[in-house]
Amino acid sequence: MKRERIVQAFFYNNPDNYPPIINGARLLAEAGWRVELCCRDDGKEWNVTYPEGVKIKRIRGTSGSSWRNYLSFCRQAMAQGKKGAAVFVGHDMHGLVPARLLAARYRRPLVYHCYDYSGDGFTQTFGSRLVKNLQFGFARKADLVTVPDEGLAQILSKDLHLKRQPVVMVNSPLDQPHDGGALRCALRDRGRHYEKIVFRQGRIGRGHALEVTIRSIPMWANRKWGFVVMGIGEASYVDSLNELAASLGVKDQFVALPPVTYDQVPEFTRDADVGHALYEPIHVNNLNITGSCKIQEYMAAGLPLMVSDRPSLRSLVEKHASGVAADDNSPESIAAAVNSLLTNLEASHEMGASSRRAFEREFCYEKQFAPVIQAIERLSKQLDGGF
Repeated sequence: MKRERIVQAFFYNNPDNYPPIINGARLLAEAGWRVELCCRDDGKEWNVTYPEGVKIKRIRGTSGSSWRNYLSFCRQAMAQGKKGAAVFVGHDMHGLVPARLLAARYRRPLVYHCYDYSGDGFTQTFGSRLVKNLQFGFARKADLVTVPDEGLAQILSKDLHLKRQPVVMVNSPLDQPHDGGALRCALRDRGRHYEKIVFRQGRIGRGHALEVTIRSIPMWANRKWGFVVMGIGEASYVDSLNELAASLGVKDQFVALPPVTYDQVPEFTRDADVGHALYEPIHVNNLNITGSCKIQEYMAAGLPLMVSDRPSLRSLVEKHASGVAADDNSPESIAAAVNSLLTNLEASHEMGASSRRAFEREFCYEKQFAPVIQAIERLSKQLDGGF
């Protein structure tokens, strides 16, 4: 008897802020799969449009400790488990736990998408350490493991003693046309107009070389260029960035914009002139970051990249002739990179065009996610045949 084409997935966060989860659900629905995603309800709605074949089940937490909240999530998520599901999917290590338990209960295939590996540089609670230990055993049971970076794939394979080599699947957007104009409009509403924009979208927080980039602004070749960041961030941290810019006399060249819904991001990105993709080496994910959502979104928009001067990122921009590398600990190096990109416009435009070609040829999510759909189809057929 052929089973229903249902994929049940689990994520201990709000998927509305995670492009690969949004786009993966969209592509599965397009391929004829019903997707049921159980996630944590953080009380925030980002107006993300999911297709008809995707059902998001938001699970509210309980009062008490984070560990109690997680146990409550697992209990409620597992209660949603469907015996008729063709495959169970765990997103990151907290989502892997209920996915693995249900896959074992119903003898179904398991897929594990690891976007952020909890390795060095992370301060962890007792509960997080326990979940990480469960990850060691559960990941080895997965029929498919995906990671966004080749270096991270090697680390997971070694640390978790995986039976199968992880599939590298970068966290890129879908290849869809988008207009621009939103970023210039948002800046105009704030009384700002820049001839050129260095743009950083995504979470506004430490580890992204934001302070050192602001310190580089006094060395930029043109006072009419601006550094614009956009995304979720702690108000106190954003305030500290504004205070730093003011103390350096460049407050008019720095703007922090609030986050927008995921589907609006490309309308902002297309207005920029440089995609800021500096990552300080504070933990394993920042050291293996070539599959970052924002890097791929810059490439989709045809922007030249400014990346951290480390082997994997330098190799990315050199291979695709798509940008320059800078020392993320040096304001002088960052200023030199910005000046080289924004004063040599012909070379900058060529890099942006190369970025876009690489995205179309290799990095768009339709191509990156194809092995996952193929694996789910294959595993489902094995299941129907007595898997």
